[in-house]
Amino acid sequence: MSDIHRSNSAVIDDLVEAYNTGDARRFADFFAEEAVHGVLHSDQYLHGRDAIHARYVEVFAMHPQNRSDVVNRMAFGPFVLDHETVSRSPDSEPFEVVAIYTFEDGLIKRLDFVRT
Repeated sequence: MSDIHRSNSAVIDDLVEAYNTGDARRFADFFAEEAVHGVLHSDQYLHGRDAIHARYVEVFAMHPQNRSDVVNRMAFGPFVLDHETVSRSPDSEPFEVVAIYTFEDGLIKRLDFVRT
């Protein structure tokens, strides 16, 4: 694995940690100022770091026990793809997502989700 792959993967490790601790500010700070975040092949997208931060403030308030666990990861070029299991609380039914992260200059430029 090249240095850039380790670097991008390390950013995603830190992003998942911020997600799992409910830290919306830290979570958003991994994104570029003009990042795009949403559901692949849909019109459900957030535009910009501030919008991402605002959305995750809401998500973490609604689901304070939110947790994501990485099942599998692939990294190549500017991309990191994670297969994750997400649960909203210990009693909730988990769901799976594939997160496709695109990097530029060490920050997430785009995040596309595929959810089952």
